[in-house]
Amino acid sequence: MAVKAGGLAVMRRQMTGMMSAFLLWLIEKKPTHGYEIIRLLRREHDTLKIGPAHIYPVLAALSRRNLIKVERVASGKRIKKLYSVTPLGRKALLKMRKAHFRNSLRAQFLREMLA
Repeated sequence: MAVKAGGLAVMRRQMTGMMSAFLLWLIEKKPTHGYEIIRLLRREHDTLKIGPAHIYPVLAALSRRNLIKVERVASGKRIKKLYSVTPLGRKALLKMRKAHFRNSLRAQFLREMLA
């Protein structure tokens, strides 16, 4: 099945949207560091090559949109970024749930896979 160039761009936006929703959801559960997210995803999906280039651009975009806040905290000699969800981020996550997962093919897939 061939994908047109425009279709590929749409697929990329959808995947980025899914990653944004996933990271918001994950950070809402517990404020966390970017590297912790990478470790978690690598542990969960050992066949995927997940690295900083996949996670940090999405975190930066979420921060620019004020959906997450970034706090710099000392950890030994290093300064780490701790990400937490803002009230605006919680609203956006609720909106994403309604828009993307209520009555979509994606929602049907997830329901059937988890059944």
